[in-house]
Amino acid sequence: MPDSSSRLRKESRHSAGRSVRGRTTGVRIVTRSAFSVFLITACVALGVLSVPQMRKLRALKEELARAKALEAHVEREKDQKRRDLHAIRNDPAYLELVARDRLNLYREGERVYRIERK
Repeated sequence: MPDSSSRLRKESRHSAGRSVRGRTTGVRIVTRSAFSVFLITACVALGVLSVPQMRKLRALKEELARAKALEAHVEREKDQKRRDLHAIRNDPAYLELVARDRLNLYREGERVYRIERK
């Protein structure tokens, strides 16, 4: 028959094991909770910090779009000026047309009507 001291030792081992398991479970819960709070805080901080950057990015994209539109407009004007220059240098009829328009020249017997915009 087991004596009472050995029975006490077995019971104390079981209760100590339960106590350690209980503490371990508690520590696990606290650790998981702390990690979850940390992740949530990190995500919120990342979101808060990215909002101004996103606004800045959007503004830069809009500025780029305006610059590209201006560039396209300038390119069209440049092409038109290049065509005008080529025509003035190589096409006498166009040169006469431009000269008559800008200098208000006309041939004898012609009537020129000008409509001016207000």
